Amino acid sequence: MAKNKRQKFERVRHLPNVTLSEETVAPSPQAFPWNQPRYAGMQRILELGCGKGEHSLAFAAASPQKLCVGVDYKSHRMCVGAEKALARGLGNVFFLRTRVERIREFFPPHSIDEIWLTFPDPLWKNRKSMQRLTAAPFLNDYANLLVPGGSVHLKTDSQRFFRFSCESVRRWGGRVTAMRENVYDGGPDSPVAVGAVSAYERAALSRGAAIRYLEFTLNAFSSI
Repeated sequence: MAKNKRQKFERVRHLPNVTLSEETVAPSPQAFPWNQPRYAGMQRILELGCGKGEHSLAFAAASPQKLCVGVDYKSHRMCVGAEKALARGLGNVFFLRTRVERIREFFPPHSIDEIWLTFPDPLWKNRKSMQRLTAAPFLNDYANLLVPGGSVHLKTDSQRFFRFSCESVRRWGGRVTAMRENVYDGGPDSPVAVGAVSAYERAALSRGAAIRYLEFTLNAFSSI
């Protein structure tokens, strides 16, 4: 591990807005800070694969009445977002280090209003198709977590992954509610979070990539 990563790993362990999960420990979801009674009634936004937390920070700043949780397995990346949240006085955002496969262990069923997938790894080897964050096993998890009418939002610069995701949602029985081939084309359906730009997104834009957006629900078992 590089020196800078080691330093961030040490710092993140002591940040009050970060939860580092243990692989062998699975307490009740109620044990985690975002489920404390003082946050009852707040809408919850979950960002999976949050990296440095650019989107989670933007959501928290724009909507103080909402509670945001950024999830990633790379603690040195989360350290950046968590420290920025503290410096900016954002008390409505937390960060969780865990694998997405374990996400149900940390939140009660039907407690999340929005799930954001911000530039997930396309994982193009066929043997890894079920590890893609829009594959059926993950859609099952999202359906368990979302409140009735809750939605999943995807941003990606990969056209192949975008097409895979659209087809995966349809096969599962979800309903696509918004779709953009390029969120920066100025169309009326551009997502609110278009102003939240991650380091990865800036790099994609600099090489001329289109940023695609998909919104879908998983509460109704009817295809479109």
